[in-house]
Amino acid sequence: MRKFSLVVFDWNGTLQDDLHDIYECGVQRIFRHFALPCPTLEEYRQEVDADFMGSFYWPRGIPKDVTSQDLNAIMFEGFREKGSPPGLFPDAAQFVQALASRGRVLAVASGYAQAKLDAAVKRSGFGDIFFRVDGDVRDKAEAILSIIDQAGVAGEECAVIGDTIEDILGAAAVGATAFICTRGFHPAERLETTRPHAPNLVLRDSLLAFLPYFP
Repeated sequence: MRKFSLVVFDWNGTLQDDLHDIYECGVQRIFRHFALPCPTLEEYRQEVDADFMGSFYWPRGIPKDVTSQDLNAIMFEGFREKGSPPGLFPDAAQFVQALASRGRVLAVASGYAQAKLDAAVKRSGFGDIFFRVDGDVRDKAEAILSIIDQAGVAGEECAVIGDTIEDILGAAAVGATAFICTRGFHPAERLETTRPHAPNLVLRDSLLAFLPYFP
């Protein structure tokens, strides 16, 4: 079994339990705004990726002149009306603290806007646990490699814990191992399609199920 000295987390759908919030406050609200039929949650999970405009919204009928900033503004209003930000998964704090207590170096690489990510990390109480928190990530492999280099470890000593195919492929590109929760933004059957590129992929339905890999 590989020994992982560095762990790089995704945030949304991995530590922060926000899939249903984003679907309710963002996806449903956006399609209502444009008077279009709204895809189901499972259709959203099957189709969306980091290029959410090109992979999901434009193909589903959102006008091509609408930008991600326009949709984020609609989503912001949805979250403002909801009134409370999404919290962590119930097992997230226990898992992160367990890895920290076992001497792992921890970091975050997320596509979440940096300011929102910083605020969420601060709310979580993890501020002193992560040695680096990278938001606005568009290239997961590049971000993970940068963190690996700063930590001074080899790629095979890095575990990437996430919930999407981007996390899997980003990890594989730098020689890291992906540990992916199937409860997040991409469902298990979609995640499985990446296995030819990531033979060491570990899929589980909770974070605590990964603990045996980090003795």
